[in-house]
Amino acid sequence: MKNLQAWFLKIIITFPFLLYCLSVNAQTQRIAKADSLFRAKQYTQSLELYQAAFNEQKYSPAMLLKMAYIQEGLGKIGPTLYYLKLYNLASNDEQALNKMEELAAKFKLSGYAEKDADRFQRWINKNRMLIQAAVAGILSIAAFSFFVQRKQHQKPWASAVAILLFSALIFYLNNFYSSNPVIVGNDHAYLMEGPSVGAPVVVLLAEGNLLESTGQEDVWLKVKWMNKIVYVKKNSVMTVAL
Repeated sequence: MKNLQAWFLKIIITFPFLLYCLSVNAQTQRIAKADSLFRAKQYTQSLELYQAAFNEQKYSPAMLLKMAYIQEGLGKIGPTLYYLKLYNLASNDEQALNKMEELAAKFKLSGYAEKDADRFQRWINKNRMLIQAAVAGILSIAAFSFFVQRKQHQKPWASAVAILLFSALIFYLNNFYSSNPVIVGNDHAYLMEGPSVGAPVVVLLAEGNLLESTGQEDVWLKVKWMNKIVYVKKNSVMTVAL
């Protein structure tokens, strides 16, 4: 009986791992087949396989670049810029930024001109977890120093100020300094003054325009447009995130 239980336990433990290995192998074969189709210039067929793999979070920078190339050949500017943006996130290839700016200028799209503030915010977003961990570490040291000084009957003014400042910084990073790029994926998207179909329309944006999303209310994303906060339907845009 004990042997049967041990055997059954081994099956329970190894079965999920076996399923995972089979899934990885299937995805690897799918991407290999897509690469073969891409080399044979059967682009639409390869795109279908790449898309299926991407939907299951299996991708590489090279795959994303190929998807952008195919979408550009199909004349779909929104998906082209979307996959170029993802490729840049995955590879940090500055040439992708240049290509996006070139396409944005050609199709008169907004949101792609890089500023120093944009680069800094992109760096913050990319390293948010590391920054928060570092700030939390400093906050812990400041708190420890505060209690030690209090125990020694000293006035821990510097520690108290540090605790307040770094607590405020963590709160700010978590609640205010966060944004995600989104790209208009449909032929057009309505930007509204409020999160409602009955709200006044601010502007009708063409496919490919880039916006910064700062929050969500139900099916609406809160986005920045011309230094204003407006709303767009979530299914009208593609969120740039890996």
